[in-house]
Amino acid sequence: MGGIMERFEYSTPTMGTILKFVVIAPTQTIAERWIDVGLSEIERLIPIFNNYSPASEISKLNARCGTRTEISADLYRAIEHSRRWHELSSGVFDITCGALFELWKQARGNRRLPAKVERKEALERSGWNYVECTATQDPEAPDARFFLTVHRRALVLDLSGIATGYIIDSLADRMILAGCKAFLIDIGGDIRLGESPLGKEGWRVQVAGLEKSDPAIMELSLANCSLTTSGDRNQSLVLDGVTYSHLIDPRTGEPLTNHQSCTAIASTTIDADAAATALSVLGRAASSQRFETLPIDQAVLLYSELESGPAQRSTIRFSRLLAEK
Repeated sequence: MGGIMERFEYSTPTMGTILKFVVIAPTQTIAERWIDVGLSEIERLIPIFNNYSPASEISKLNARCGTRTEISADLYRAIEHSRRWHELSSGVFDITCGALFELWKQARGNRRLPAKVERKEALERSGWNYVECTATQDPEAPDARFFLTVHRRALVLDLSGIATGYIIDSLADRMILAGCKAFLIDIGGDIRLGESPLGKEGWRVQVAGLEKSDPAIMELSLANCSLTTSGDRNQSLVLDGVTYSHLIDPRTGEPLTNHQSCTAIASTTIDADAAATALSVLGRAASSQRFETLPIDQAVLLYSELESGPAQRSTIRFSRLLAEK
């Protein structure tokens, strides 16, 4: 596409956060057309994945435990990606733990730790062995149908750790098909990048520090990839000097208590989204062992540890592109 290329930006509230587009286009009319393609796709997908709406497909599904239910192709694919990441992460990425996530969300709101019996009961209402997801034929076939049955009363599927990634990838793919090449899509810090803008080496993106008041710890130049950060910077509960993260370890049913975050970079936002959560829960040692087996390019782990004095902040960076630091 010839002519002078310009930068166009657009932002709007969505899913309790902000959706931001930056596109490089020859005219405002073309930029608006590409952005409209993305907006149409997100409006199509929100009614599927919105956990906060009782009318969404995932909410209706969670209300029908024990019933074989036909589901959309998008929900089927998101669930299967979640199953893949459950296996890749040795079980620490687990969308079947919705009851556990909700219990600790209420605890953060009430500023009260849930009782042990409540934690045990919520953990028992989790497990992939209760989830049966099937397709009538090849899932990519145009006339394939998809069904899901949850064989456990009150088990709750929570796709919040991967739904935003799925949505971003879907709308990016639609925009690319429409002719958009250089773009940035950001939904609440989950970012997908297209080709480099205006002859630059890449899009400049920052990796945030552990605290809201901390400056960015590094700036990266990236293109044709995705970046997501997961940690307790914005969601946590502090009681008696202990910080309880919103990230839960499905193996124990307990939240993380070590102040940390993980930024993951991958070719798709789905993989960056899931990896950031999984590596945060796995922790430093296990992340170091697991990194090479995961479909991601880089990961930056930040953590704070108490010795005899003030908390010390440390950074570990894993990369297929750079020497490990």
